[in-house]
Amino acid sequence: MQNYNRTDERTKVMQSLYQVFLFLENKEDFDATEVIRNQYGVETFEEVPVFSRCVYALAFEHFDEIVSVISEHLVNWNFSRLDNVSKAILFEAVSEGRYAKLSPRKVVISEAVKMAKSYLKEGDHRFVNAVLDKAIPEYEFRGA
Repeated sequence: MQNYNRTDERTKVMQSLYQVFLFLENKEDFDATEVIRNQYGVETFEEVPVFSRCVYALAFEHFDEIVSVISEHLVNWNFSRLDNVSKAILFEAVSEGRYAKLSPRKVVISEAVKMAKSYLKEGDHRFVNAVLDKAIPEYEFRGA
C-alpha cells in the first residue's frame, strides 16, 4: 500500500468531494465510498488512509451543517452558485477544521489556500481564505 502525506490526502479528499458535487449537480446516484476508493485505486474503504477516511466521512456526516456554515460566510453569494472545485476545497477544509481537528487550524486553512491557488483561477485563494477564517473556529490542537 502506498504511503501518502497529508497534503496528498487532502487533495484526494477534495477531488473525491468534487466528484460528489458533480453527481449531485447532475442528479445522479452514487456510492460515496466507491468515489473515494476509486480516487485511491483500492478495493475497500478500509484501504483508504485513515486521515482521508475520517475527513471524508465527517464531510458526509455533517453535510447539511457544512453547507450552512459555509453559506453563513458568503457575502452577496450563495453556496449553490459556487463552482464545484470551490465547494470541494471549502468542504474538505471545514470538515477537517471543524470536526476532525487532526491538524492545527492554521495548517488546515493554509493547505486549503494552497489547493485554491492550484485549482482555482488567480486570486480566488483570497476568497477561500476569508471564508475559512470565519467558518473554522479557533480550537486547541492537541496533536494527532
